Amino acid sequence: MKSVTRKALFISLIFHFFFLITTFYIAVQNQPIASEKANLAVELISAEHTVQPKPLLKKVSPRFSAPTRELAPISPQVSTGESVPSLAAPVPITPETPRPALGRNLDAEVEKEEPSTALSIAEQNWNEVSTETRNLRDIKGNLSKTEAASPAGNKTFGVKRPGPPRAQRATEVVPIKIIEEEVSFSPAQLAEIREKRKALPHVPFSRLMEKLGREIVETSDGGPIDVVFVIDASGSMRDNIKSVVEHLKEMVDVYKAAKIDYALGVTEFWANKNRNRISVFQLTKSFTAYKRTLQAIDVHQDEHALDAIVQTVKELRFRPTSKRHFILVTDEALTSRDGLAVEDAIAYCREFGIYVNVLGLPIDEHQILAAKTGGKWHVIPEERQPQIAQRINVQKTPRSKAASLRHAQWANVTKIGSDLLQHGSSTPVDIVLFVDSSKSMDEKLPHFLRQLDIIVRDWDNAFIDYQIGVVRFRSRASVNIVNVFNPPQTLEEIRKIVELPCQENEMLLDAVAEGLRRLKLRSNAQPYFILITDEPADGEYSPLAIIQMLQQKRVLVSVVGTYDDFQQQVANKTGGVWVPIPEGHTTNNLYW
Repeated sequence: MKSVTRKALFISLIFHFFFLITTFYIAVQNQPIASEKANLAVELISAEHTVQPKPLLKKVSPRFSAPTRELAPISPQVSTGESVPSLAAPVPITPETPRPALGRNLDAEVEKEEPSTALSIAEQNWNEVSTETRNLRDIKGNLSKTEAASPAGNKTFGVKRPGPPRAQRATEVVPIKIIEEEVSFSPAQLAEIREKRKALPHVPFSRLMEKLGREIVETSDGGPIDVVFVIDASGSMRDNIKSVVEHLKEMVDVYKAAKIDYALGVTEFWANKNRNRISVFQLTKSFTAYKRTLQAIDVHQDEHALDAIVQTVKELRFRPTSKRHFILVTDEALTSRDGLAVEDAIAYCREFGIYVNVLGLPIDEHQILAAKTGGKWHVIPEERQPQIAQRINVQKTPRSKAASLRHAQWANVTKIGSDLLQHGSSTPVDIVLFVDSSKSMDEKLPHFLRQLDIIVRDWDNAFIDYQIGVVRFRSRASVNIVNVFNPPQTLEEIRKIVELPCQENEMLLDAVAEGLRRLKLRSNAQPYFILITDEPADGEYSPLAIIQMLQQKRVLVSVVGTYDDFQQQVANKTGGVWVPIPEGHTTNNLYW
C-alpha cells in the first residue's frame, strides 16, 4: 500500500513539474511574439507611404506602350493615376489605398505621372504611342488657361476626385469644331440672299446712319439714350466697319439736333478656333475718343454674335434712366459657341429693356431679333466698286494697247492718290511702293517721283494718318534682289532709295511675295500697295497665288504698269486702280 502511494506521489510531482515548465515556456515565448508583431505592423504601415506610389508609375508605362489601347481610356489615368469611379456608387477608400493628398497641383500631378524615360522610349519605337502622346498634348493645348490649370476652375483639387473632370475637359473641344463647320452659308442660301438684296432699294451708309439715329430718338421720349454698337470684327467686315466710322457723325448730328442726352459704347467680337474674343467698351460722351476706339478695331477670323450680345448685356454699365439701344452690325448668321439660341439672346435683351437694331442680312433670324426686341432692321449696304477700277475690263486690241501706252500721261498717277484718300479718311493707311529697278525704268522713275510729291502734298492737306515704305526689286545674273524698307520712310529717304542705280531685269511676282513676308506694318492700318513697273509680271510664283495671298491679307493694290493679266486683275480684285505707265510701249515692243 505504501509503495502504491509513493508511486502516485512521484507521478504527481513529475506531472506538476512538466506543467510548470510548460507554463514558464509559454509565458516566456508569448512576449517575443507580440514584440515581433508590433515591429511587423510598423514596417507595414511605413510601407504604405513609401512603396505604394511605385506601382502607379509601373502602370503608366504599359498603358503608353500598348499599341492597341484607345486614347479615351488613357486620358483620365495618365493625368491622375486613378481609375474613374462608377456613377452607381462611390468607390470606398480602404487603408490599403491611401487617399490623395488634398490641394495637389495639377501641373505637379502630370509631371509626376508621365515619366520622361517611358515617353522617350515610346516615341523612339512605336508610332502609335507617339500619336497618342501628340493627341494628348493637342487636347491640352486647345483648353483655355483656366481649364488647363484645374478642372474645377481652381489651382487645387479640393475634395473632388480628379478622374471625372479630366474626362470632361477632353470632350469640351468637340462642339467647337461642329459649330465652325456650320457657320458659312450654303450656295443656295447665298443665292437667296443676293436675290433679296436686289429686291431692296440701295440706301447709302450715310443716309442709313441718319435714319437709324432718328428711329432711336423716337423711342427716347425726350430722355437720355445709351447707344452701343455691337460690331462683328470678322474678316469680311473691314469695309462695313470703315463705313460706320466714316458716317458716325451723321447719326450723332441727329442726337444733337434733337437735344438728346446721349452716350456711346461699343463691343467688338470675333473668335478663333479655341475661344470667343469679345471686348466691351463702356459708355462715353466723348465723340473723339469713341471714334478712335472704332478706328482701332481690326478684323480677324470668325465670329459668334449671340455670345457677344449676351456678354454685352452682362458687362455694360447702363445709366439708370436711359433708353438702351444695341446696333448689331454683321454680315453673317447668328451663331453661338456657348450653345445660345436666338430666343435666348432675345430673352436677355427684353429682361433688361434693350432695343436691338440690326444692320445685317435679309434673313429671318436677323429680322426676328430686331422685331422681338422692339428695334429696327436694315440691310447692311453694299458699297459700289470704284468705276476707275472697272474700266480695265474693256477688251483692247494690241494696237489700241500700244496707243494707250504711247499717249499715257504721268498726271494720271494722281488718280491713285485720290483713291487712297477715300480709304484713309476713316482709318490709318500703310502705303508700300513696289519699285521696279530694272534698266528700262531708269528714265521713268524721275517722272514718278515728281508725281509722288504732288500726291503726298494732297495726303498731308487731307490730314490722313499714313506712312510710306518701299520695296525695291531687280535681278542680276538670274539672282533676284529684293530690298525691303519698312515704313515710315520720309519723302527724302524714298527719293534716295528710288534713285539708286538700276540693274538688268526684274521679277515682280517674287518681289510681292517677299514683301508680304518681310514687311512690318501697323496692325490697325489698311495695307495699300502701289506697284510701279513697265514689264509684264514674271517670277516663280503664279499670278493667281499672289492675288490670293493679297486678298487673304486684305491688301488694296493699285498699279502704274503695262497691259498684263496679273497687273490688271490684282487691281480689279483687291479694289485698287490700274493706270497705264507712260512710254510703256517702248519697252514691250515684242508684246504689241
